[in-house]
Amino acid sequence: MAFSINLAIITGNVTRDPELKFTPSGMAVCTFGVATNRSIKKGDNWEDVPCFHNIVVWGKQAEYIANTVKKGIRVSIQGRIDNRSYEAKDGTKRYVSEIVADTVIPFTNRPSGYDSSSEESSSPSSNPSSDTAPIKDKIQTEDVVEDIVIPEDLPF
Repeated sequence: MAFSINLAIITGNVTRDPELKFTPSGMAVCTFGVATNRSIKKGDNWEDVPCFHNIVVWGKQAEYIANTVKKGIRVSIQGRIDNRSYEAKDGTKRYVSEIVADTVIPFTNRPSGYDSSSEESSSPSSNPSSDTAPIKDKIQTEDVVEDIVIPEDLPF
């Protein structure tokens, strides 16, 4: 058997809210889109060219993603590229390429409701910058923040 690798790793923005469905056997499947950009030089200017990816997530992770990820949020995805075909309602055969995700990590710049004025220390040098400090430094251990995911805390 020959050695081969099928691995896709992308980071981009979600283009549509995830859609959660269930197979007849009860397995959850979540689908959504992600856009990535690449820059190309046209003359003296650089231009971003978008690329759109179809993402599929299965099982418990699908349910988690359907409740966590929304259109516009930045995500990092690792999975495999899968090609499949199906028959459309009009009888034509359609072909689809998609990334079947093993890992989906949603990102956010700061927790919603985060208020820098509520920090205990009044010294600006002791407070981390909101743009450069890790999110964990900004959240007190007693706080409950539903819309933030820290990769080390993911259950999968």
